Amino acid sequence: MIKTITYSINKLLLTNEIIGAYITNFWNDIFTSIKDNKHLMLMCKVQFADDSLGYRTLGHLRLVNFNDKELFIEYLTERLSILNDSYMVNPISKITFTYLIKEGQCNESNRALFKNLSDKLSLTHNFNNMNLPITMNPSEYGEIESDSYIQTGGENYHRFIVNNGSKVFRIDVSSDNLKNKVTILGKINLSWIDTKINGKDSDIFKREINKSTIYFIAGEIALRKQMLPAKAFKKISVDKNLINNFFTMDIETIKENGRLIPYLICGYDGQDYITSYGKDQKTLFKSFFDQLLSIIKPGSKTIIYAHNFSGFDGIFTLKQLLSYGQVTPLIFNGRLISIKVKVLGDKKSDTKTLVFKDSYLSLPLSLRKLCLAFNVEVPKGYFPFLLNNIYYSGVIPKFENWTGISVSDFENLVTKYKSKLWSFQLEAINYCKLDCKTLHEVLTKFNELIFNNFKINIHKSLTLPSLAMRIYRTHYMTKDSIYQILGWSETNKPEWSIRNSYTGGSVDVYIPHNRITSFFGNIKARFIKLFYYDVNSLYPYVMANFNMPIGKPTVFEGDIRKIEPDAYGYFYCKITSPDYIQHLFLQ
Repeated sequence: MIKTITYSINKLLLTNEIIGAYITNFWNDIFTSIKDNKHLMLMCKVQFADDSLGYRTLGHLRLVNFNDKELFIEYLTERLSILNDSYMVNPISKITFTYLIKEGQCNESNRALFKNLSDKLSLTHNFNNMNLPITMNPSEYGEIESDSYIQTGGENYHRFIVNNGSKVFRIDVSSDNLKNKVTILGKINLSWIDTKINGKDSDIFKREINKSTIYFIAGEIALRKQMLPAKAFKKISVDKNLINNFFTMDIETIKENGRLIPYLICGYDGQDYITSYGKDQKTLFKSFFDQLLSIIKPGSKTIIYAHNFSGFDGIFTLKQLLSYGQVTPLIFNGRLISIKVKVLGDKKSDTKTLVFKDSYLSLPLSLRKLCLAFNVEVPKGYFPFLLNNIYYSGVIPKFENWTGISVSDFENLVTKYKSKLWSFQLEAINYCKLDCKTLHEVLTKFNELIFNNFKINIHKSLTLPSLAMRIYRTHYMTKDSIYQILGWSETNKPEWSIRNSYTGGSVDVYIPHNRITSFFGNIKARFIKLFYYDVNSLYPYVMANFNMPIGKPTVFEGDIRKIEPDAYGYFYCKITSPDYIQHLFLQ
């Protein structure tokens, strides 16, 4: 923790004798009790009796042992001899020592920092290849050419024009001496704001310059923050109308030589069906897409849902769509999420856009379970999936070709088709149509449910999480509270990518038992009662009730704890653990 001790001076001019006397006082007051096993990070500043002159730091932050008192006195008196003569004509009211107590003794190389210090009259830092003064005292910028009092923005400022030979600075000092607005005059378009931390006598201040914030402690950069380019998630407006204009589709396959071969595609728009049948893949898909495009109006965008599209139907569909126009598949984590196809017309207004989506990603249940959940009538149908002759027509196929059917149900089918032909093509089309129809009814009811509660149509979301996010952004998100993380902060470089901290939960596996006597020997076994606990929905509970690191992302360099002891966010850390640890809890 940074500490300070201040000694009052009765408006005396600063001399070598005064410096030596008060350094001796400091050594006796602070250093004597800790001299054997500690050292200090130490610097000194003085306060002028004239408040308008503020304070001045005499030297840089230095590491000192107890035995370095004379060396430190020599260092400050040397500094005094090369600073401007304001100390010789303006009396001093206070002398302040700022210090941190550090463990152990500093070594010889650190004490060598006291040598050859006359080459710098003031501290600077580099910003965009320019050296800028590390100070809030206008006189330390250079020669003050003029000063005046102004009022701007309803506040009073003391304006200084300072020339250091290469640059001219305009420095507006607030009436409470806590804030400076600095502008470099001329062709250089650069300005910044310096603000003191912890009051006007503090030697800690921050500099807000462009997208960076730099914190200085005793003339040294302690922390540098930079605001990253980021785009806030925008709030979304509600939908004015309920939209149930979409298609559902299904693809049926047979297995030949260990390969699945599509032979039937059905589509449904809530009123009419389209079907395509046959083993020739190019002809099968072309017939279906041609029928689909003939129904769709020019200039429109049409959604086509298939249940488990990303895991099954989409694999067959993608290849066949390439000849129709601009095909854009969306792949996430190696999984095909959707396919967007732009079919160009003679004019731009004639372009037709198709978007194939997976309804399973929005409603992750089987179609049969969804029908039960949304109270959609489920036709009790059976089909001989093990039969692969798609042109078969005749008596009903044998029992061994059917799956999931009881003997009594099969006997009922035999009775039904006793006096008529059983056609593979007709039965397959009817079966496929029913799947399309029930899926359309489920999605329609789901869309109406979401719209009635949130005034949002489901069709703009690809997955159930994205739909939840859309609802949140429409009704619950505070403006400019969540930002997209882009660029190098999301790369795989370990020290920058916060994605590497998304590791999920830590799971330990144990072999439970309730025996309290030894497993060995002839002692009669004794047991105790065990209790089992689980927590439901712990992740959403924590996210809802505890702070989360969100907001506009800012990267920092330095020890942020010097400025923000309770800093909260993502940190790249090197973690060590004892060699004797048995159960590793670090992921």
